[in-house]
Amino acid sequence: MSLQIDMSGLASVAWLLNSMALLIALAGSWLLLATRWRRQLAADRPRMAAGPGPAAVEDEREATRRLDRFFYGFGLGSLGLAWLLSTLTRMV
Repeated sequence: MSLQIDMSGLASVAWLLNSMALLIALAGSWLLLATRWRRQLAADRPRMAAGPGPAAVEDEREATRRLDRFFYGFGLGSLGLAWLLSTLTRMV
């Protein structure tokens, strides 16, 4: 007895998977661009000299770096998922 899989039923779902891949890729790329724009705006903005102490500013910068790493990771992960879905639809 051999294992045979009927892939003909998946051909009708290929357009749905490809559309989903496109949507995920658009969301991931938008997240990467928005994070980059936010970082660039934060770098261009002058720092207030009379603001809170240096420890508070460093804590804020570290929190921003962690958030940026999360957004970059999530955006790249969504682009990878979209690539995987698109590749799978080509196999169908």
